[in-house]
Amino acid sequence: MKFLDNLKTLWQDVKTIQQQSQRLSDQVNTLQAQLNIQEKTLRDLNNSVKRMNFKNKPHLDRIQATSDHLEQELAKYGTNNR
Repeated sequence: MKFLDNLKTLWQDVKTIQQQSQRLSDQVNTLQAQLNIQEKTLRDLNNSVKRMNFKNKPHLDRIQATSDHLEQELAKYGTNNR
Protein backbone atom coordinates (compact mmCIF):
# COMPACT_ATOMS: atom_id res chain seq x y z
CA MET A 1 0.00 0.00 0.00
CA LYS A 2 2.89 2.35 0.60
CA PHE A 3 3.72 2.21 -3.09
CA LEU A 4 0.15 3.14 -4.07
CA ASP A 5 0.11 6.01 -1.58
CA ASN A 6 3.38 7.31 -3.00
CA LEU A 7 2.01 6.97 -6.52
CA LYS A 8 -1.16 8.89 -5.57
CA THR A 9 0.93 11.61 -3.94
CA LEU A 10 3.15 11.81 -7.01
CA TRP A 11 0.11 12.08 -9.28
CA GLN A 12 -1.34 14.88 -7.12
CA ASP A 13 1.99 16.69 -7.19
CA VAL A 14 2.15 16.43 -10.98
CA LYS A 15 -1.40 17.77 -11.29
CA THR A 16 -0.57 20.63 -8.91
CA ILE A 17 2.54 21.50 -10.92
CA GLN A 18 0.50 21.51 -14.13
CA GLN A 19 -2.12 23.78 -12.59
CA GLN A 20 0.49 26.15 -11.19
CA SER A 21 2.29 26.18 -14.52
CA GLN A 22 -0.95 27.13 -16.29
CA ARG A 23 -1.62 29.89 -13.74
CA LEU A 24 1.90 31.20 -14.25
CA SER A 25 1.44 31.17 -18.02
CA ASP A 26 -1.87 33.04 -17.69
CA GLN A 27 -0.28 35.62 -15.40
CA VAL A 28 2.65 36.12 -17.79
CA ASN A 29 0.17 36.70 -20.63
CA THR A 30 -1.75 39.21 -18.52
CA LEU A 31 1.47 40.98 -17.59
CA GLN A 32 2.55 41.13 -21.23
CA ALA A 33 -0.79 42.64 -22.24
CA GLN A 34 -0.51 45.27 -19.50
CA LEU A 35 3.07 46.03 -20.53
CA ASN A 36 1.94 46.59 -24.12
CA ILE A 37 -0.73 49.02 -22.90
CA GLN A 38 1.83 50.90 -20.78
CA GLU A 39 4.27 51.11 -23.68
CA LYS A 40 1.56 52.58 -25.91
CA THR A 41 0.68 55.10 -23.20
CA LEU A 42 4.34 56.07 -22.89
CA ARG A 43 4.64 56.55 -26.67
CA ASP A 44 1.48 58.69 -26.66
CA LEU A 45 2.84 60.84 -23.83
CA ASN A 46 6.19 61.28 -25.57
CA ASN A 47 4.42 62.33 -28.77
CA SER A 48 2.31 64.83 -26.81
CA VAL A 49 5.44 66.29 -25.22
CA LYS A 50 7.11 66.61 -28.63
CA ARG A 51 4.05 68.36 -30.07
CA MET A 52 3.88 70.72 -27.08
CA ASN A 53 7.57 71.55 -27.37
CA PHE A 54 7.16 72.17 -31.10
CA LYS A 55 4.22 74.52 -30.49
CA ASN A 56 5.94 76.36 -27.63
CA LYS A 57 9.34 76.78 -29.32
CA PRO A 58 8.48 80.02 -31.18
CA HIS A 59 7.16 81.57 -27.97
CA LEU A 60 10.17 80.45 -25.96
CA ASP A 61 12.50 81.77 -28.68
CA ARG A 62 10.81 85.19 -28.53
CA ILE A 63 11.05 85.22 -24.74
CA GLN A 64 14.74 84.36 -24.94
CA ALA A 65 15.35 87.05 -27.58
CA THR A 66 13.55 89.64 -25.45
CA SER A 67 15.51 88.59 -22.38
CA ASP A 68 18.79 88.86 -24.30
CA HIS A 69 17.79 92.29 -25.60
CA LEU A 70 16.92 93.50 -22.10
CA GLU A 71 20.24 92.26 -20.76
CA GLN A 72 22.08 94.13 -23.52
CA GLU A 73 20.15 97.32 -22.77
CA LEU A 74 20.78 97.02 -19.04
CA ALA A 75 24.48 96.40 -19.70
CA LYS A 76 24.64 99.79 -21.43
CA TYR A 77 23.74 101.42 -18.13
CA GLY A 78 26.05 99.26 -16.04
CA THR A 79 23.25 97.21 -14.52
CA ASN A 80 23.44 93.47 -14.92
CA ASN A 81 20.99 91.32 -13.00
CA ARG A 82 22.80 88.04 -13.59
